[in-house]
Amino acid sequence: MKPGTLLLTAAVVLPGAWALGADATNGPKPVVSYDIKHDVSPPLRLIPVAPPRPGPNRQIPLGRVERKNGIYPAPLLEDPLLRGQGAPAAPMPPPLVSFDGTSDDDNAAVIGFRVVPPDTNGDVGPNHYVQFNNLIFEIFNKSGTSVFGPVAGNTPWAGFGGPCQTNNDGDPIALYDQLADRWILSQFSIDEGTQCVAVSTTPDPTGSYFRYAFLVTPGGQNDYPKFGLWPDAYYSSYRRFPGSSFRIVAAAFDRAQMLAGAPAQMVTFNIVPPSGLGCLGSGDCYDGILPAHLEGMTPPPAGAPGLFVTAFDDEFNQGSGGGTPNPAQDFYKIWRFHVDFAVPANSTLTGPINVASAEFDENLCGGNPCVPQPAPGEILDHLSFFTMYRPSYRNLGGIESLLVNNTVNVGGSRAGIRWAEIRNLATTPSLFQSGTHAPADAVHRWMGSMAMDVNGNIALGFSASSTSLFPSIRYVGRLAGDPAGTLPQTEVDLIAGAGVQTGSFNRWGDYSAMSVDESDECTFWYTTEYYANTGSFDFKTRIGSFRFPTCIVPVQLLGFTVE
Repeated sequence: MKPGTLLLTAAVVLPGAWALGADATNGPKPVVSYDIKHDVSPPLRLIPVAPPRPGPNRQIPLGRVERKNGIYPAPLLEDPLLRGQGAPAAPMPPPLVSFDGTSDDDNAAVIGFRVVPPDTNGDVGPNHYVQFNNLIFEIFNKSGTSVFGPVAGNTPWAGFGGPCQTNNDGDPIALYDQLADRWILSQFSIDEGTQCVAVSTTPDPTGSYFRYAFLVTPGGQNDYPKFGLWPDAYYSSYRRFPGSSFRIVAAAFDRAQMLAGAPAQMVTFNIVPPSGLGCLGSGDCYDGILPAHLEGMTPPPAGAPGLFVTAFDDEFNQGSGGGTPNPAQDFYKIWRFHVDFAVPANSTLTGPINVASAEFDENLCGGNPCVPQPAPGEILDHLSFFTMYRPSYRNLGGIESLLVNNTVNVGGSRAGIRWAEIRNLATTPSLFQSGTHAPADAVHRWMGSMAMDVNGNIALGFSASSTSLFPSIRYVGRLAGDPAGTLPQTEVDLIAGAGVQTGSFNRWGDYSAMSVDESDECTFWYTTEYYANTGSFDFKTRIGSFRFPTCIVPVQLLGFTVE
């Protein structure tokens, strides 16, 4: 995010919109509006490609939150779950396909300059993989052949007018809506607080799109936007910096209307800590809150609210509800967002619900970059204060599961990944299993993303680096029957790095993406960054797939699943 003026503000009512309740910055009151503009684009493949506009290399800014003037707790000596990981069972299955996605070379060629970080993400559909990185996207067939792009990230909004057309700010998202067989592309225009969203009119990601612009944070600063699919809405979250009252904005977009290209409502809530003063006051600091994303063809129970979740270290984030932190326990915090587009006054945001967890430590080097590379690499950012994209929800025949992961200090300022599966989501959410992935070596593991297949098997992808290991892309996992809290299907490389990053503002990530192919509900697809050669502003990205050979593929027939 770009820094803004620090002011306490009340809720803003958009022109032509209406607000409900009192000041929405000080309570769970919905603010309702319609899109600023919507239309339908020409087919992507027919939109003229804009020429590059050369400029200096740059980083995509990220808002950094000071917590109580930077007073942090002492780090843990050792993560309490490190010693319960069990014996290795077998290596993970090797990649089925593995190919390069977009790169900073593509940024230079397409837009005229290089950027960091790549914000690598993407999703898989029946015939394509769509990858959207800062500040470009590209569409591949599932063998890895490019069928469109790379093009600038604002290409879908060419001719749309306004900041969605003129600005190419990044923080992008590409999602496949398996319930409708459509694609969603989104990026922000941060100075205006505008979120640009495009929903494909057909299953073809190279075809035309229904285009939308929403004013999600009046006054700007819709930092780090993240999206999740749910049957009743496309849910999203934003880190807003309108002043000393830093807060998270949760939004719901009218999915049914957007799939039809019709005027679409947006309902937003501000998630405000108990003190009302955000991370600079006493009490909790809520950061890194993300919407859950539905994996699989089985939706949640009818009427189930959208879920938002964050991993919460009560020492690092200033205490549970303003009380004394518990040195033996931390939490996952869950909010339930019920949206009613027919009667928006009925929309509610409730929570947080505390889900107790074994202690974990977000104080990795005080939040400063400290992941090492071999010389002459710079130290790398880890974002240990964020919950990682994307919290993955799956309905396993009435068993609702939510996967969450975040980077933690496992001891000695070494990065590892704490992961958790939360169940009983409709009643009293509780921790079903949890673990910390950090084998006993000198390797740092961070920037994770995880998902579950239709049989309940789990895969976690991440970056791995040390003073003797080039930053590499790896994945690890577990079969549904493995001992709880373990990832005994051991690490394999999607690709081994062959160089280090230098002179690039220490940036890495800021996120990656693990997803499951809804064509078989068994095949995992993962994408993140690596370096093929040592250099500055020269990231590559990789896209790959794998599957557990024991996964039983459901047969999809006319929307019914027959096993």
